[in-house]
Amino acid sequence: MKAKYYIALVGLLFTTSLLKAQNSVDTFAKAIKAKRLKEHVYILASDSCEGRNIGTVGIERARNYIVSQWETSAVIKPYFADTWLQPFPLVTYSDRITELQAGDLKFTHFEDYMYTGEYDNFSKDLPIVFAGYGRDEDLKKIDVKGKAVFTLSNNLRVAMKNAKKALEYGAELSIIANPENTNQFESISRQYKDFQKYKRYKAPTDTAIRRLNIRGLEYRYVAISSQTVKELTNQSISHWKNKRVEENDTIGSVKLAVKSVTTDTIIENNVVAFIPGIHNDESIVIGAHYDHLGVMDDEVYHGADDNASGVAALIELASIFSQAYNDGYVPQKNIIFIAFSGEEGGLWGSKYFADHLKNKEHIKLMMNIDMIGRADTDHSDNSSYFYFISNFLADSLLTQNKQLCKKYNLTPDYSSTIDASDHKSFTDIGVPNIFYFDGINPDLHKPTDTPNKVDYKRMEKITRMIFETIWENALVSEK
Repeated sequence: MKAKYYIALVGLLFTTSLLKAQNSVDTFAKAIKAKRLKEHVYILASDSCEGRNIGTVGIERARNYIVSQWETSAVIKPYFADTWLQPFPLVTYSDRITELQAGDLKFTHFEDYMYTGEYDNFSKDLPIVFAGYGRDEDLKKIDVKGKAVFTLSNNLRVAMKNAKKALEYGAELSIIANPENTNQFESISRQYKDFQKYKRYKAPTDTAIRRLNIRGLEYRYVAISSQTVKELTNQSISHWKNKRVEENDTIGSVKLAVKSVTTDTIIENNVVAFIPGIHNDESIVIGAHYDHLGVMDDEVYHGADDNASGVAALIELASIFSQAYNDGYVPQKNIIFIAFSGEEGGLWGSKYFADHLKNKEHIKLMMNIDMIGRADTDHSDNSSYFYFISNFLADSLLTQNKQLCKKYNLTPDYSSTIDASDHKSFTDIGVPNIFYFDGINPDLHKPTDTPNKVDYKRMEKITRMIFETIWENALVSEK
């Protein structure tokens, strides 16, 4: 009988302990308020932060604001000894300028053609010869040395194969069009136009930097639209589709001019803080990028959802865990908070941090918060919808997330595998990771991504869910 009473007492104490622990996490999670998240977003996405582009006064203001939110806490520590910042180099480069014309007719980059090759002050008038689909049997029939070779490809995304083959025969330039899908050029050119507009920096170690200088790609080519085919050759694309290759058949001339690109090295900074755990050889990383696209054509790209929303969550998470620590609730694992820079141009800040970790095996989980302020276009009628993307994750964490989503009335989508954010840098080094993501909305990468369009109650729910996930996985307990 005594044994039964003892077992019952132990069970009661255990249950009481669990209830107390759950009440504690609930109490601190509820301290995350939409009002505070909104205040952070409005400051980070304000005109004074100028779109937070790398190397600008605007991103420095955003960086200083993040530091100001953490440095008042006695619990939140700089990760790197006496500094909150992790500097890393980036190479910026000037606009890439090309000109293509036939006689008096001038073509427009990304509307009529797309250039790939070196940026080396090249400028030549070249005769154009037709070489079918750019196969050996076609190129052997004609003299292409020092000329522009017009060839066809049924997929412009692999058009460099034609350019490489033509170069083997001495061609100076390849001109390539798609006779099967005449709309493919427009589709690709829109993507590349945006890419060229935004991505004006690289890491010094990136091989793409060489393409901007003298020793880059050995070949050069232009992909052209079906309309440009007609204007260059006086024949439609369908004419060339059925045309036989004839020896030394000159079909026109073209002038290509490519201006050299100037580069400069700047220093950007990640902002890195941590709350120390009892066992400092294990850590969880919470990350959100704070850079955006800056000012273009005199318009501020505010980046409210992308990613002032994630940074606002990051700031509040650190703050509430600091409060919990002061109240006696201490994590077993270190909790590292990182505001990454250089994400928009290629995940450079997170890559630098991940590549310079001395003990990668100490990082047990990385959680990336990138856009949590509004549902995507396909689910705009469901403010609870978000994407939960993971790599190397234990089944127990997925189960945990499903339970938390039910608790907070959130609708997770587990189907996406997108890796175009900072969690990829941790995937690359084998660290389990989670990516919390809105999906794509109509204002993404536009000046219209403004704070008034963010759903702050949604942000509150998602941030609370993330808080509980950290709490459970950092093994927070009362001292």
